[in-house]
Amino acid sequence: MISTNSRLCDLFMQPGSIYARPVFRRIVLVLAFFSLFVILLSTDFIPDKVFFEVGQISDRDILAPRSVSYVNTVKTKQLESEVMASVVSVYDLDKAVITTTENDLKNLFQMAQAVVRDKQLTDGERLDKVQGTVANALPTSLLTMLINTDEQSLMNCQEFVAPLIHKYLQRGIREDELELTRKQIVLEINEANLSKDNKLLASALTEALLKPNFVLNLKETDKRKQSALASIDPVRDTVKKGQVLVRRGDVVTAEQIRALEELGLSKGQANELRIFGLSIFVLVIMALEMTFLHLFVRSVFDNDSDLVLLGLVVLVTLLVGKIAHYYSDFAAPMAVGALLATLLVDRRLGLSVSITLGLFFGVIVDHDLRAVVTALIGSITGVYCVSRPVEQYTLPKTGLWIAAIQFIVIGATGLVEQLDSTELFIQCVLGAFSGIAASIITIGILPYLENLFNITTASKLLDLARPNHPLLRQLLLEAPGTYHHSILVGNLAETAAAEIGADPVLSRVGAYYHDIGKIKRPYFFVENQGGGENPHEKIAPSLSTLIVTSHIKDGSDLCREYKIPERIIDVVQQHHGTTLVSYFYHLATENDHSECIIESDFRYEGPRPQSKEAALIMLADSCEAAVRSISKPNVNRIEATVRKIVKQRLHDGQLDECNLTLRDLNSIGDVYIRVLSSMFHKRIEYPDMKDFERRKIKNGNQCKQLVVRGDSIACDGGDSSDRFTKSS
Repeated sequence: MISTNSRLCDLFMQPGSIYARPVFRRIVLVLAFFSLFVILLSTDFIPDKVFFEVGQISDRDILAPRSVSYVNTVKTKQLESEVMASVVSVYDLDKAVITTTENDLKNLFQMAQAVVRDKQLTDGERLDKVQGTVANALPTSLLTMLINTDEQSLMNCQEFVAPLIHKYLQRGIREDELELTRKQIVLEINEANLSKDNKLLASALTEALLKPNFVLNLKETDKRKQSALASIDPVRDTVKKGQVLVRRGDVVTAEQIRALEELGLSKGQANELRIFGLSIFVLVIMALEMTFLHLFVRSVFDNDSDLVLLGLVVLVTLLVGKIAHYYSDFAAPMAVGALLATLLVDRRLGLSVSITLGLFFGVIVDHDLRAVVTALIGSITGVYCVSRPVEQYTLPKTGLWIAAIQFIVIGATGLVEQLDSTELFIQCVLGAFSGIAASIITIGILPYLENLFNITTASKLLDLARPNHPLLRQLLLEAPGTYHHSILVGNLAETAAAEIGADPVLSRVGAYYHDIGKIKRPYFFVENQGGGENPHEKIAPSLSTLIVTSHIKDGSDLCREYKIPERIIDVVQQHHGTTLVSYFYHLATENDHSECIIESDFRYEGPRPQSKEAALIMLADSCEAAVRSISKPNVNRIEATVRKIVKQRLHDGQLDECNLTLRDLNSIGDVYIRVLSSMFHKRIEYPDMKDFERRKIKNGNQCKQLVVRGDSIACDGGDSSDRFTKSS
């Protein structure tokens, strides 16, 4: 797995390869993950194709795959027709019609009276003269009645008809009201005090002369209709996700087919606008995430491998959430991404991934706020729980915490929405199950991502700290003194790391392996000699220096052979930095050819500590060895030794590259002094029992039993003077 990763890295890092260009690599990565995110999130945008025609019997239930609101054109047109019909037409009163009609009526009666008085005219001439007084042709029957009526009757008829016509014309008569108006006038004439012939004449005159004088104003009417149409909102139909559109056995209607078309079910095609909107949304989220990394997690932003890891974590989590979503939105273990990001990289990255996944999950669940909130809070809970795993939390416990929190969140939000108790309980159980599933999936995926990206997590480090690890077991058997020394250095480094904010787990495990190279030549190191012969007494100081310093390379080789993570190998290589092997250097300078001695030949090759953890182990290693060499250790001597070593390493430049501050160094010194003082405390000096027996015989006391009381040993039944005080 690691070799495959190395080949991939070589492909991107070869100078002649186009992939080695940072900008090009970033563009490729962004486009690749952008495309994958859009494809994964838009799969529900392409529904299954449904074939239905109006009048067909449905053979199955069709459910809406998503919520949609669309304009119902049929209902909208129907509403528009109703509104158009309700708009009153605008008419203008034509006063010229009143004047013309009254003049025609007046002229007609005057001419009729004139021809009636003139007895010399024939009937034909009379008709022609009467007809000539009006512009429009009048019925012959009406003209005949006029010329055959006496002059007095004409005057009476005129006095009645003229005001009557004026009254109705003044009111206004529309085209569609003309017949109704004529009927009303006839009724008034029949009720008038006129002779039968005059009534017939009046009715005939009003019917012939009466005409509409309300003219339709087309422009104003059309303006009002357009204004009414503009005020109409289109009729929208809303379909909710999961709503039954067509039931099995129903006769399919045009309206149902319209709903199927709006949802894309009739074509089986995605809505291009939806995909375009989704693409913009994904780009915005990715841009915000990259900006966050650039500002707050720069180490990840500058590392292409970490960016690929981040993209894979988000992609895998979305895929798992997508699969679970088809069963229930609350069964999706979305906390997987946050757990992986926190364990593999950093808690800040875990929080940002939680938010990113929550936003993306909103697309999957069709913007269901309850599901999004549950996923987000569950993810943040997971980040909090695994941030300090060595102190109190493990992944199984984290799963239980996420399950409990999601159960509470789902229940609370369900009560707010007043859901059915049975449905709410099922959702809560599914939410709790998803929390446990998140931890299980994380446990399963984590080792593969660790190996693929060569990442050392806290859990992996804790596995390396097991005493039954092959290398540690070999160290214990072949170099027991070094093993014991490494355990003590681990205690020192871990305690100091917790004090200054470094990684306690890495510090302890790194200390366990920092001298692993001494397995190759254990008896060349004083802690493994056990008081026996020292082989360095028979060889030159330069050779001794070479043997001693070679344990760095030997340790690195052993670690690589046993596939120990690079972070531990870095500690092995850096824990001595470029310090001087002072004992053999001074021994060499005491020889006759001391002027030929080069100090650099007696220094470790380095590099100097690059991390806080490596620096802590360097200081702990030196301090533990130095304090062990003190003949009669006490607090003052231990403190002086520790302060001296810290100052030497600082002045020698060994701590220039590890980002430790002077305050950190002071805190480290305080911790080492406290821990070393407790390690190398004085032991109680017990009395010699032979002396006790001699004194007992000399004093003649019959001691039945030795009793320890407080800080003394006394003979039970003896005199108080028979007491040996223990040294404090």
